Amino acid sequence: MVIQRWQSLYLLIASIFMGLFCYLPMASVANSEISVYNYPVYLTLNILIALLLIISIFLYKNLARQKTVVKICMMLNVASIVSGALIMYNIWSAVEDWKGAVILVVAVFAIILGAYRHIVADERLLKSYDRIR
Repeated sequence: MVIQRWQSLYLLIASIFMGLFCYLPMASVANSEISVYNYPVYLTLNILIALLLIISIFLYKNLARQKTVVKICMMLNVASIVSGALIMYNIWSAVEDWKGAVILVVAVFAIILGAYRHIVADERLLKSYDRIR
């Protein structure tokens, strides 16, 4: 399998980062680690985002549908960021050490945004070819 478009590479990296976010701890609190799998609804949301990102890789033949799925992923990722911020706010005073997984969810949003920009650029390129004919 050869990845032929930039957005496919971005979506693959974003899904890997989201999978890592689900696995890695977010913070350590009094000899235990707080992670996504401690919150089942939050874990389900993040797994859904990762699955949608993987599905959107294979929608490259239908750019409109791929763009829609990526928009949904962006909205769900914003919900994940807000939910994660609320979780962290509730345990803020007890946190001894922050882990790097907190940054991953924000990085995923930036990567998804880059993928969306490349999808829009591909649409514009295809429309320009249609005008030439």
